[in-house]
Amino acid sequence: MDKTIINKVCAQVYQKAPEVRNCQPSISEQGDGKYLFIFSGTAFGSNGKPIPRIVRAVSDKDGKIIKISSSR
Repeated sequence: MDKTIINKVCAQVYQKAPEVRNCQPSISEQGDGKYLFIFSGTAFGSNGKPIPRIVRAVSDKDGKIIKISSSR
């Protein structure tokens, strides 16, 4: 996958989930021209406790996000 397309997907995910902003995703090909990006980061609750956060994004080969989900 091209670096510019990876950066495009990352920018879209970072906009929706800023707590994973400094994380590099792991990328795997899903077939049919789709790619799975997995970001893991840490958010902080109202009491200051760290909460692990996983964001998964599926994109096509052009960098358009098809589906995005996250853990809480």
